[in-house]
Amino acid sequence: MSHEYAIFEVINGVPLTLLSSPGIFSKKELDLGTRVLLENIKLAESGIVADVGCGYGPIGIYLALKNPNLKVYMVDVNYIAIKLAKKNAKLNGVENRTIILKSDIFGNVPVDVKFNAIYSNPPLSKGVDFLKKLEDQSYDRLVEKGFLQLVAYKGEENIEKIFGKRFKIESIKRKKGYSLITIVKD
Repeated sequence: MSHEYAIFEVINGVPLTLLSSPGIFSKKELDLGTRVLLENIKLAESGIVADVGCGYGPIGIYLALKNPNLKVYMVDVNYIAIKLAKKNAKLNGVENRTIILKSDIFGNVPVDVKFNAIYSNPPLSKGVDFLKKLEDQSYDRLVEKGFLQLVAYKGEENIEKIFGKRFKIESIKRKKGYSLITIVKD
């Protein structure tokens, strides 16, 4: 029997109840990067958004709770994370507006799905390769004027360099050692 952890948070007035387990990033509490992203999030007004590297689901579930007009795709390569994200979507009553898939970025997302916004707390361990792949797959997936919001502890320069070629870096907020970078498809 695997051990589960319960995480209770309230962010910008939105209560989150999340279950986590060993083998998952930041299993016992909401990590600081995700918190910085959620507390300063630029919400898409409507449409379809993506949470890339969703883990047990805090970003995607928060988006679905905060804005009922959004349909949220949540993707992760980790099977345990996907199972937990599905359980957490149900626990928070947003399972009807979340589509949770085991996918390496958008590999398993139907090709006709276009996003108004893409959010990620990218895995530091995957570094520049992940960022290049995210940039590569995001450009055609975003609608015109769509945006990405990424949070990074280190590697802000890499994000600027990789995304700056085709996207416009709209803003960079620095909080608690993290950079929150908003990137627009111009």
